[in-house]
Amino acid sequence: MTRTFKFFLTTMIVFGLMHIYTGISSKEEHPNHIPLSTPVLDQFIDDFDNLAHDLFSASKAPGAAVAIVKNGRIVYVEGLGVKEAGTTDSIDIHTVFRIGSVSKTFAGVLAGKLVHQNTLQWDDKVKSYMPGFQLKNPEYTNLLEVKHVLSQSTGLIQHAYTNFIEEGKDLSVMIEALKDVKLMTQPGKLYSYQNVAFGIIEPLLQSATGVSYQDLMTEEIFKPLGMQDASLDYASMLASENKAFPNYPRRYGWAVGRIHQTYYNVPSAGGVNASIYDMAHYMLALTSHRPDVIGDEVLEDIFQPQIRTRIRWKYFSRWKNYKKSWYGLGWRIVDNGNYTVAYHGGYVNGFRSQIAVIPGEDVGICVLTNSPTNYSSKLVPEFLKLYDLYKEALEQEKADQIAKMDIQ
Repeated sequence: MTRTFKFFLTTMIVFGLMHIYTGISSKEEHPNHIPLSTPVLDQFIDDFDNLAHDLFSASKAPGAAVAIVKNGRIVYVEGLGVKEAGTTDSIDIHTVFRIGSVSKTFAGVLAGKLVHQNTLQWDDKVKSYMPGFQLKNPEYTNLLEVKHVLSQSTGLIQHAYTNFIEEGKDLSVMIEALKDVKLMTQPGKLYSYQNVAFGIIEPLLQSATGVSYQDLMTEEIFKPLGMQDASLDYASMLASENKAFPNYPRRYGWAVGRIHQTYYNVPSAGGVNASIYDMAHYMLALTSHRPDVIGDEVLEDIFQPQIRTRIRWKYFSRWKNYKKSWYGLGWRIVDNGNYTVAYHGGYVNGFRSQIAVIPGEDVGICVLTNSPTNYSSKLVPEFLKLYDLYKEALEQEKADQIAKMDIQ
């Protein structure tokens, strides 16, 4: 049994107080005192632990943090390496990273919650919340809906004005400038990845609720999920006493960079700060174990494919069973052969991250790094390969556990 899994078991009482379900299944509620004997899962985690450490050593990355959830439990959570190259300041489970475009997944979840609170609807027109909003084509302006913003199907050319984000312009200025961008087609017809246009969701949700995007995210997602290290702004990242720093490769090692303000001007697209502890709690909710915060109806919506994406070689060349992919609502949705994966990756300011959740399998993985190495892009597909090897045995073990619990 790994040191990580032993640590997890000894801290289950604490996690229980944070509303983590300790049962083998979220669908049935069983008394927490029933002991769980999971030799197959334990072996799976042992094998993954060896894999994670081997790939980390091979990558020569300064630092990383990894979490796995399975059957409503955090079964693996660990910090690897250091916060800054050249130091001995180790990463732990509360070390804060920038997660880049994985932030978009939070935007989808938040919007989904508001939809199911009847605050707005997916097919509401953007103009109904932002009367002054304009695209170059007035007809297409009137057709643009909430779901088009979150599914990367606005009709704009790819990465329209992403350079403005790098220049530190205000979001309202960037959104105003979209009226000068040529459109490829009407909304909903074509995938085209955006950061500025994705940011439309922020003033839209504020208009719908009267509450700022940052406050909505904090009150609706971060706080109720116990994401105690998470935030959405530059000042909070700088103020954190336990944060990773960006590290950049140089000919003879690594150079430690500074944390930039870039993308905090569009927090919905790339401004979330979080620890692996936070992300593990987030994944529990994404696998239907926190219905009090994120209901299954929300998950069903955001994981629904919206627009086809033909991007295998850019993102999924290492995925052994990849078939095809779409963009959902803040998420990439991947047909991986035997199951569908809800996925997103992110890169910003030297930090790279990936999250992959398999709703039908009740499992998820998140990898955070403080360097632009290929560690996360190798570890996630290797995790999927390993899971495929254990899949049937894990399913049988889960069924056996549920049967034993029902008898007791």
